[in-house]
Amino acid sequence: MLAAGLISRREGAGVSPGVVYELTPLGHSFHDGPLRALATWAQRHGHELPAGDYQVLP
Repeated sequence: MLAAGLISRREGAGVSPGVVYELTPLGHSFHDGPLRALATWAQRHGHELPAGDYQVLP
């Protein structure tokens, strides 16, 4: 996702440095478009899928 430009990575500073990942504008458009559509589809049709090791969230 980083290489595709969907997220950005920056080094944190301070007493407890770490790494911070954030959605880029492109990442936000992916979240608000295809991922939201997929979630809507899963809510509507998840019960039609064969039983497996997954869970459909409300």
